[in-house]
Amino acid sequence: MPENEITLVDLVRDSKIETRPLDSHVVEHVLYETGRSARRRRVPKTERWTKGRLLGQGTFGTVHLQTCRDGGGSRFRAVKEVKKFVVVGQELDYTRELEAIMKFSNDKYNHCFVSSQGWYELEDAICITMEYFELGDLQQYIDTPLQESEGRQITDQILEGLAFMHENGFIHRDLKPANIMVVDKSPEWFVKIADFGISKRRHHDTSLLTMQRGTLGFAAPEVIGSTSDQSYTYSADMWSLGAMVYRILTSKMAFDSMRDLFKYASGELEFPVGPLESCNISQRGQEFVLMLMESCPGSRGSAASARNHPWVIEPLTPINGEDL
Repeated sequence: MPENEITLVDLVRDSKIETRPLDSHVVEHVLYETGRSARRRRVPKTERWTKGRLLGQGTFGTVHLQTCRDGGGSRFRAVKEVKKFVVVGQELDYTRELEAIMKFSNDKYNHCFVSSQGWYELEDAICITMEYFELGDLQQYIDTPLQESEGRQITDQILEGLAFMHENGFIHRDLKPANIMVVDKSPEWFVKIADFGISKRRHHDTSLLTMQRGTLGFAAPEVIGSTSDQSYTYSADMWSLGAMVYRILTSKMAFDSMRDLFKYASGELEFPVGPLESCNISQRGQEFVLMLMESCPGSRGSAASARNHPWVIEPLTPINGEDL
């Protein structure tokens, strides 16, 4: 087993929180602090967290708000509860999700990813604690097109996180606005990548592959309906980012139907640049989206190279030729 793999396994094990459920809505954690004497080198303390409103729901579990009022005041966190069994007799492998979350909860990655304070186990579920963001996710803010400059801010931040993931051998697999959490909004956007529920290391197999392959509207054409482990590469994440950027800039999806998507993928249909032009997106912006949404996966470039694209690093020049 490679050394870095052992480190990840250890990281997951060490981040498990000692927990006992008090009832269906309250859990008690036992945490340990360093004392001030030899006799009290390791001092236990307890925290009680109460489940609140539902924040989100997906194929494999739910996310709830939890509140802790120990010690005065209130603290909040989001907790993702992943059921161990989605089909009777078939246990869900949550190891990869925990590895990704704990890996990218390191301080060096905190500006890019939603971080976790640890995880705990219930009889029928794995519960992953996460930062809570009052502003919610990006999906809530793109019913109308954002300014191109705002789209660039958001895109660059997501690209930085994707570059970290890909450099470390992880593929996200479900990039979409609902999985981008908003720390601060316009005019200075600050976002973080969330939900590693189907992320995985590229060189490993997992039973999740054939169960869920990303949200349809943002999934690359080569992975839709595929059961091949080889179909989902880093390039599929790049397509999903391109589809997100298109949505951010136009408030529309690039393709209205599966038929149009597959016609584009087979070369029978031109890429729909009309909405980008209607929103006065710069030529470089249009080229950036087209690069990410190339029908050929090998032509999409990497997250690291996309960060150096002129649209990301140079002043904006809209299609009327005037600098913004």
